[in-house]
Amino acid sequence: MRKFLVVLVFLLILLAVADRGLHYAAQSEIAKRVGAQYEMSSEPEVSIGGFPFLTQAVGGTYSEISIVTGAMVANDVQLERVDVTARNVHAPLSALMSEPSAVAESADARVMLPYSELQQRLPEGIVIETEDGEPRMSGDLSMGGFSRPVSAALEISAEGDTVTVTPTDVRVGDTGTDLGAQVAQRLTVSFQIPRLPFDLRITGIEALPNGVQVSAEAQDVQLVGGQAQ
Repeated sequence: MRKFLVVLVFLLILLAVADRGLHYAAQSEIAKRVGAQYEMSSEPEVSIGGFPFLTQAVGGTYSEISIVTGAMVANDVQLERVDVTARNVHAPLSALMSEPSAVAESADARVMLPYSELQQRLPEGIVIETEDGEPRMSGDLSMGGFSRPVSAALEISAEGDTVTVTPTDVRVGDTGTDLGAQVAQRLTVSFQIPRLPFDLRITGIEALPNGVQVSAEAQDVQLVGGQAQ
């Protein structure tokens, strides 16, 4: 009996080591493939959820895979970070290591855009800075041949793939006339966000102190294999 227990413990240790080894190899392979597919300057961080890994690998379906990128460019738009959680990912281990293909039934994500992407669409001389933890537009705005110091808080909204920045709490330097409405009109901008990675669709947007956070989701996502989505 004692010998049997020793052998059993030894086999369990081997299985655990094999589980972690294959787990790491699969994560590295997905990171390499996604990085190449989207021409990233560095490979993303990939984490395959669920334990043990071997049972998922044998079945070819993974309950959850997390992919976190660094800065990347998507259709000429700078993205600071893309944090994707993919669920019910179908990726047979044999295919993943040879002809890679990984398709998620669904995915949700948080995409961070730097304020520089908004700022370049504002009138010349206007910058976005954080004041008391809140983003605020400020600078010298050319109006009627004169430069006026202005500032405003901002609200951001999204409809489909169109993002609109609307100024609030508009302040204009002492001019003797009420230019608030004109300034608000000049500082209101709309622009289209191009197709996001993994064919993500925008569901929400929020202005944070460190950038614009876009919430997005997708169905039937080709994480690995095929063309960049």
